[in-house]
Amino acid sequence: MIRALIGHRGTGKSELVKRLQFYTRDQQALFIDLDQEIEKKIGKTIRELFMEQGEEYFRNVELQLFTEMIQRPVENIVIGLGAGFPLQNIPEHVQVLWVRRQTDLEGRIFLDRPRLESQLSPLEEFQKRGVIRESLYRQRADEIYIMPEGIFENRHYAQSIEMNLLAGKIPALNAGICIAPDTLARDTRWSLFKQKFSGGKLSFIELRDDLLSFDEMKRIQNEMPGEVYLYSFRREQDWFQLPPEFFEVIENSQWVDWAWELGSSERLKKLAPGKKTVLSLHDSRYFSEWQKEEEKSFDIMKLAPLVDNFEQLEKFHNWQLESPGKRNFLPRSDAGRWEWYRLLQKKDRSLSFIQFIREDGVSASDQPTIWKWMAQENFSSDFAALLGYPAHHSYTPVEHSDFFHQRSIPVVTIEIQKSEWPSAISFLRKLGLKYAAVTSPLKGLAAHQEDQATKKSVNTLFRGVQKWVSESTDLQGFQELIEGSGMIAPLQSEIYVWGGGGTLEMLKAALPRARYFSSRSTLERGSNASVNESPKVLVWAAPRTEETQFPPELWRPQIIYDLNYKEDSMGREYAQKLGVAYESGLAMFKEQARHQRLFWKAQEESGI
Repeated sequence: MIRALIGHRGTGKSELVKRLQFYTRDQQALFIDLDQEIEKKIGKTIRELFMEQGEEYFRNVELQLFTEMIQRPVENIVIGLGAGFPLQNIPEHVQVLWVRRQTDLEGRIFLDRPRLESQLSPLEEFQKRGVIRESLYRQRADEIYIMPEGIFENRHYAQSIEMNLLAGKIPALNAGICIAPDTLARDTRWSLFKQKFSGGKLSFIELRDDLLSFDEMKRIQNEMPGEVYLYSFRREQDWFQLPPEFFEVIENSQWVDWAWELGSSERLKKLAPGKKTVLSLHDSRYFSEWQKEEEKSFDIMKLAPLVDNFEQLEKFHNWQLESPGKRNFLPRSDAGRWEWYRLLQKKDRSLSFIQFIREDGVSASDQPTIWKWMAQENFSSDFAALLGYPAHHSYTPVEHSDFFHQRSIPVVTIEIQKSEWPSAISFLRKLGLKYAAVTSPLKGLAAHQEDQATKKSVNTLFRGVQKWVSESTDLQGFQELIEGSGMIAPLQSEIYVWGGGGTLEMLKAALPRARYFSSRSTLERGSNASVNESPKVLVWAAPRTEETQFPPELWRPQIIYDLNYKEDSMGREYAQKLGVAYESGLAMFKEQARHQRLFWKAQEESGI
């Protein structure tokens, strides 16, 4: 089999090729990163090729070498392709895996790759091509792997989930999947779906009448016999002139789901007699009226509204607790911010949904990915979380995956805005939050759990038997990032800090003689004056916001240390603009995380 990996720039295809080689340990197979092979053959970097010969020349070389590679007399080949590889040139017998990350279209900035449209900003350049490529990837992909954010190296539990998922070794999932049109769009994609999920691995397969034709539903049922089917009524029809195919599909479905918004639920009993029934509501404005239907002996009452805040989340969660076997609460949002809640309810909910293909406008973005669902521990009371806003890009769940797997404790990402903190932390404590990593803009608020007035900012929480205890591991992480550069006091005046936010207190403790500047006003803190003298070292501690500005034009630091590891950081963009040395905040993050684990373990052992 030949398997080609496609995806956006910087998604992680090259590292995945290496991991696939490690997972299979197949000495006879070929594992190829096409960009690396091009550099070996030509003797120049991809960046040099683009600058000297142009993109058209590079694409010709790329295609020629790809054709040579897939014609080698080897039974199994895995080859990672560049983001702009012409997908129409991939033969149909090559199985294509689209490697996706949630942050793909937010943009990434590269220091070691060629600029393609230098008249645009780095993010504009990425996003312009990204939108076009996204559509092309979707059309050609036979399989889609939604890869979580994080570094998998030496994270054994995360790697084990990935290995089993990509090898098709999927256990019984205790969840269902809604078949989207994209799943049937390619015969190879549909075949892979059947291979992965046949045999009762899913609790049910949902067939929605607003997504699929009756012929498509019949095809699915015929080709996956023996599975449990949930037919969902989602669109208005002429209920008196339904085609014969409708009744065939209903006959082969064990469950039916009636959207309350369609009108009287009495019609359901006439259309699908003898079936197990679900009554759904998707608009919370009608919650009180819909609740009255519970008296009509439906098997499941499914509440799936848009939820705006933690107060609503807690209200509907409490409703579910009153009758957990019958009531199902599945919160929705525009950006998937309640995925963590669905993950934590995995064990107790009778009707759960996960995503096979993330298709906008089809399934709720809050439905967990298959990787996250497989990685989720079945727990009784405690859980861990990354708290912050925004937080969807965080590496924390993967970084701490081994630590919490050893304790059979799930770890999730929860987005909380500052104004939501009181209601959010109260509800999370009731749910069982015990371990928390805290990021901006919540570090100051987290410091005041149980009135810990001695600290101004913390990034780590632990809930003991009687109280919360907290710690900040920012300093240890920052020291690892800068590796002693400028720590000698006389040299610190040559270090400028741009921004600061929740890390300002820590930075001043680490670098008391450095000079500090507001990233909004560009003035020096304390003097409110502009400074045109250039630093030797710049510590970038500013977020990407509309208010954040770049430093003065005359500044030319020799190196930039960025507290942020996100790939669209303005600090990274500034380093690219100047062409200077750059260190991302990844080393800081990993050292912070290591000390967080030490702190949590110490609290566990203390029995506080």
